[in-house]
Amino acid sequence: MRNAAPDQGVARVQGFRCPGGTGAVEKRESSVPDRRPLLRDVAQRANASVSLVSHALNGSGRVSEETRARILKAAEELGYRSNRYARLLRTGRREDVGVVIRNMHNPMFLDVLTSLEEAARREDRALLVTNSRYDVAEQRKLLDHLLDLGVGRIVIAPVAGLTDLRAWQAEHPEVHVVALNATGGDGEGAAPGAPGLGSVNPDHRAAVGLALALVAERGHRAVDFVAAPAGLASDTVRERAFAEACAAHGIVGRVRRTPLDARAVSGFLADDLRARVLGAGVPEHPCYLFNSDYLAAVAYGVAADLGLRVGRDLSVVGHDDLPTSALLDPGLTTLAFDRTRVGVEALRLVVEAPGEHVVLPVELRVRGSVADLGAR
Repeated sequence: MRNAAPDQGVARVQGFRCPGGTGAVEKRESSVPDRRPLLRDVAQRANASVSLVSHALNGSGRVSEETRARILKAAEELGYRSNRYARLLRTGRREDVGVVIRNMHNPMFLDVLTSLEEAARREDRALLVTNSRYDVAEQRKLLDHLLDLGVGRIVIAPVAGLTDLRAWQAEHPEVHVVALNATGGDGEGAAPGAPGLGSVNPDHRAAVGLALALVAERGHRAVDFVAAPAGLASDTVRERAFAEACAAHGIVGRVRRTPLDARAVSGFLADDLRARVLGAGVPEHPCYLFNSDYLAAVAYGVAADLGLRVGRDLSVVGHDDLPTSALLDPGLTTLAFDRTRVGVEALRLVVEAPGEHVVLPVELRVRGSVADLGAR
């Protein structure tokens, strides 16, 4: 039995068949290792010690600018990338920031994430962004998962206020936590007894007060505040401020609870408008106060489907002043605050000032979504 003839005219170069070769094995010469470059490879290329390279790359210790430049050049040539988890084990420094949002469909949170990411990038920090979907159990699982990943700083728009979050943070006092759009105790920020838990909020009391003053001035004597189910509500200060402002203006105020997603709110509004406007012997003029422009805009679509019009058959007040809110027909009356500043302040607090509370000023943007009943 004859031996198989060797390949003719084929050279093998590290496992690849190259036409036109002589059959010899060619060795590739390269100063870049086949494996991922390590710290010692950078040290060898830069003719420096491993410890000096570590200081230069981490921005710690005393390293001259000339030496640092040489080391950075060597790292770039080798394609070296720092292992953040190895550095965590070595130094104990938790640099990355975890973010837990409760509703990623709300564009307001996207604005906050953009400013937060830009601020984090300037400090060479990465964001790990997750979504709790208004689920308390999922929120705790996400917090634990971020902790397992070595995250030591967390910015969160929590579900169910601050009670569960405060309990989690007490179990992990080494983790700095900043809550967004959430209140506890009697004030705008986190409740006492949580020194590592800070907060960034618009001025909830002022927001509700401005909205109720406007609707009272325009002759409304009943207002519905559309809020999350009792076990999931995060801005409880706003609900208390609503009750106080209604009493001050002689308005009948009701908190109407529904899951705060577009589909659930759409169903709630459709049923409510059919009962109170279309199916009533004497039609009412419902006035709804929402905690976001994202959900306030849902009222426009529902009204149109029923042959009704916002600003004529029902009134709506939003919160957040999204760029699209002025483009609705009629424009949405809403509460405005600096959404970009929310992300910037959140990063500052979670890195430099754990436990601090920031309250942002609000302004009322009056457009055409609130009817003037006194003029009828």
